[in-house]
Amino acid sequence: MDKQYREMINTRRLYKFEGEFFYQPEYKPFIKQLPITRLRTLGQLIWDNESNGKYLIPEIRFGKGIYHTQARGKNFYYSWCDRQTIELAPTQRDMITLIHEMVHALGYDYHDSRFVGKYIYLLKKYAGISKKELILGMKEYSVALPVKYRKSYRSHQQ
Repeated sequence: MDKQYREMINTRRLYKFEGEFFYQPEYKPFIKQLPITRLRTLGQLIWDNESNGKYLIPEIRFGKGIYHTQARGKNFYYSWCDRQTIELAPTQRDMITLIHEMVHALGYDYHDSRFVGKYIYLLKKYAGISKKELILGMKEYSVALPVKYRKSYRSHQQ
């Protein structure tokens, strides 16, 4: 499987996980739309603790996002990060999306197992979401997990 195709598959699986997992009743507080000041404060905290003093924190702003013609569902505009800017699209101005984009800002460009490992770490540390529940949920959507998580915990289906 070539890298570009694998990246497309990894991205679709991760987005599907995010689009369903965080909409369960117990996780809805994490996708509550937040004011820009609160998101910038969280972003600064993550940056201060995780960036090792490299570079400046990207500008965190509200915007229209980027249009995805392949998008499924109600939202065709997605938040994005180019390491200098994090733009949060309407309906994605929440803690989960900010943490996802912060992982990109910290240097993880692709939705591969490295990205997912850092994402799990940040979700646990800054959102307080159970690592076990994240891993189990990601396994259900075949998200590209780091090797150390692939055999940990058992699936809900087993």
